[in-house]
Amino acid sequence: MTRLIFAFGLFLLAALPVAAQQIEVRSGEHDNFSRLVFMLPPGTAWTTERVDGGYRLTTPGRESRFDLSKVFDLIPKTRVLAVTPDVDARSVFIETPPSVHLESFPLPIGAAVVDLVDGAEPEKPTPVAPVTQSFRPAPNRGYLDLYWSKPETTPAPEPEPPTTAAAAASEKPVQVASPLSLPDARVQAAERDLVDELGRAASQGLITMELPKHAPEKPAAVQPDKPAETSSAEAAPEDGSSLPLQSETVIDRDTAATFARHQLSDSGHSCPPDEEFDVLSWQTDKPVVEQLTEARKDLVGEFDRPRPEAVIHLAQVYIAHGFGLEAKDALRSFDIAPEEAGFLPMMAEIVDGLPSHASDNDLIGLTACDGKVALWSVLASPETPRKEDVNFGAVLRAYSALPPNIRALVGPSLSAKLIEMGAPDVASTVRSMLARAPKADQQALEEIDAQIELDAGRKDEATRLLDGLAQSDTPEAAEALVKSIEVKLSQGLAIPAADVDNAGALGLQMRGSESGARLIRAEVLGMGSTGRFDEAFRALANWDAPQFDDIKRKTLNDLAALLGKVPTDDIFIENVFRHREQLDANVLDEAVQITLADRLSNTGFAQSARDILTPETRRSPEGRLALARAALVGRDAAAAYSYLTDLPGEEASQLRGEAMSMIGNHRTAEGEFAQAGQSQAQIEEAWRAGNWNFVAKEGSETQKRFVELFAPETKPPTDPRDVVPLGPLAEAQQLITQSQSEREAFAKLMQELKTP
Repeated sequence: MTRLIFAFGLFLLAALPVAAQQIEVRSGEHDNFSRLVFMLPPGTAWTTERVDGGYRLTTPGRESRFDLSKVFDLIPKTRVLAVTPDVDARSVFIETPPSVHLESFPLPIGAAVVDLVDGAEPEKPTPVAPVTQSFRPAPNRGYLDLYWSKPETTPAPEPEPPTTAAAAASEKPVQVASPLSLPDARVQAAERDLVDELGRAASQGLITMELPKHAPEKPAAVQPDKPAETSSAEAAPEDGSSLPLQSETVIDRDTAATFARHQLSDSGHSCPPDEEFDVLSWQTDKPVVEQLTEARKDLVGEFDRPRPEAVIHLAQVYIAHGFGLEAKDALRSFDIAPEEAGFLPMMAEIVDGLPSHASDNDLIGLTACDGKVALWSVLASPETPRKEDVNFGAVLRAYSALPPNIRALVGPSLSAKLIEMGAPDVASTVRSMLARAPKADQQALEEIDAQIELDAGRKDEATRLLDGLAQSDTPEAAEALVKSIEVKLSQGLAIPAADVDNAGALGLQMRGSESGARLIRAEVLGMGSTGRFDEAFRALANWDAPQFDDIKRKTLNDLAALLGKVPTDDIFIENVFRHREQLDANVLDEAVQITLADRLSNTGFAQSARDILTPETRRSPEGRLALARAALVGRDAAAAYSYLTDLPGEEASQLRGEAMSMIGNHRTAEGEFAQAGQSQAQIEEAWRAGNWNFVAKEGSETQKRFVELFAPETKPPTDPRDVVPLGPLAEAQQLITQSQSEREAFAKLMQELKTP
């Protein structure tokens, strides 16, 4: 009886319908052919056939979803023009040019290999031997084996002359599997008793069973003159000696289900299944109030104990409608354990636009997964992921599967992250998906448009969009106002007083939050952009938010940078010394310290310039240059030269030249200016050093003429034999002419020296 029950159970298992499964399609390029590998499960039947414009691969007994996102990652569109799934979910169309033909063969792991080979199609294709069905888990042959495997050929037996009966039988379709025939009525009676016993055990909860909704499809017949290219699990001996049954152990079944659900990302992290992020399935067509009312029912079970599955469902409904805070409160109020809540708390923070924290973020590192988790991992990453670590196809698929309201909530932040990682084209695709929603959120679209315009460098158009969003009565208005002020500050523009006042009012209203801190920052910098430094420094002094000290320090640094750029020295000096206590050098960046120090040096406050530089900045190359500039303003050439010792660069050489010239060492100064590429300064130092040969060669025309008259040693020596003695009158006339030329040269030189 036990054997009979087991055999009938195996028969029921074999009759269960095959569920649709996603089939990965990989590719590889070779010298004379392009290869496509369809990762079919072991035992899957498949065929190929020639159709108009290319070929079709079909899986007759299985509904499959073909993942074609990576087909053209490694091959060009030369032999394979396009690969598209057909509408029946059982076949895929491969578009090819007429100059190639198809060759295919199965792999031992069950995959179907399709090669598009250069040249015309052979007249008679070689039949492909079917793959023997195996019910053991297929070994992992690796990735590269798919592209360099060769077709397994089986030597064909010698043909025998067909007999008359065989020739007649060859004209009929060959039956692949024989139908099950029952020997006698006793077997039918035993089968009825077995079904009754199984039903009674199932009603008592001892066993569970699933009956097929439809009869299993009969295997297609194979024509003898057209051998099918198939890897068939349905093929069976023609004599009916075996039944079309399939057996599977519980360990094999559970292990396969585990690996199908939890794949691994490129970084080695386990990829969660899609149902944990299927936000669309958490909604219904009913009004939101009714959905929430139904989800709140039966939250507490016997003995007033929370029912975790009901609470989790309520949190999912909250998230599906954009109520992230309510979802977290529900999970926390009913003490749902973190392992039961899963990713719901992080998803609730994302839909509410809250910042992510790396310490409790389980979604980090899953951006490369080929599932819906890739989208939420990108959104949850506190730092912008690297472009090469993101599966953009999975991100876009997951985004398109979101409900329209959630699409509008996460679209702007997703677009911003995509632009930051260098994928503005993907951000434009996100914008298009959001625009195609039945009720597109216009504010979200304009926010994404502003991000795209900023990335393209069109700041005027971006500020126009941001200003419009800032005037709207939407939650995005405050963020748009902050971005608008930041963009205008980056352009060196003065912020309108209305925007400054609006930022201050919103910052006061939202104090205690990060958005409020950013609004106060915008207010402070906006006042600084119009010279209202007293009000700006007063607002900084009244800023009491220890949790946002980083934003406060950055605001002080940027305000000091604005102070260093004011065009009037009087305003600069007045505000620097008035707010000297708040301008803590330890808070300012090195570049801002040097800007203020140079501005103080140029206005004659050399000592104050040195004081505003921290010890770390003074030891840096840029800081040493700033100290040297301040020392030269203070006429301390020796100190300036000491700061510049062994410091490379043209600017250092120029400053050393100025220090040597101030000391009076013009010969050394000439060399330093030569290294700095300062030709005019080099000529001036050569003049002061008496290097007449260099002046005669590189100086101005006036200098050259003066050297020619007053420095005869620069002329080549004259042979005495070439000198013609002059008489008294000729010699006197020559002296008069020479004296006149010297006076003119001297007068021109003095005029040139007077000219600034």
